[in-house]
Amino acid sequence: MIDVAALASFYGPLAPPPGDAFGVFLWSVLGMRTTDGRRDAALAALRKVPAMTPDSVRRLGRGRLESIVRLCGPFVDERLMALETGVDIFRRRREFETVLAGPLRQAWLAAKDLPHLGEAGAARLLLFASPHAVVPVDQALCRLAVRLGLTPARSSARRLVRDTRRALAATLPTEITARRQAVLYLAHHAQSTCVEGEPHCVVCPVAAGCAYARAGSIGP
Repeated sequence: MIDVAALASFYGPLAPPPGDAFGVFLWSVLGMRTTDGRRDAALAALRKVPAMTPDSVRRLGRGRLESIVRLCGPFVDERLMALETGVDIFRRRREFETVLAGPLRQAWLAAKDLPHLGEAGAARLLLFASPHAVVPVDQALCRLAVRLGLTPARSSARRLVRDTRRALAATLPTEITARRQAVLYLAHHAQSTCVEGEPHCVVCPVAAGCAYARAGSIGP
């Protein structure tokens, strides 16, 4: 088992994404290839306007939206394109929240229609904005799962994602609130401590149960 309590004690409280589908979409797009701090600063700026609904973001205008998106750092044009396309989808499909709460297949297809999320982002949307306790798996979580010894390294990225999802689904709590918290802390841990190059194993709160740390930080 992954000691999520140890991660929570080490990092302290982490702000979860908004509880609605559009809020999670904003949180995901603003968080692409940037730090949690930059993402949260941009989200706080949108809350201050406030612009946390598809209609209110649309009314912002591109110039003001761009100034907020720049708080996230690079990839401004990519984020703006994703946000503007996503706003149009949410405004056109007012039943989006209802679809997400329905059968998993239809919910999954609807989530994947949103731009720039990819499979991991679509799964993250379902986890945090629907009753479906799916496990979102990206490259960072794959790396973390391999280091923890939950799954072997694979030459095939698709197979590694599949194996990681299965391993985490079997390891993480099944209750959705607890699973959301666990995924939040694991993602933060992968970005903050178990980084790709030179992970900080000396201070890692779960090093005692980590195969990578026990092996003297020799691995992927």
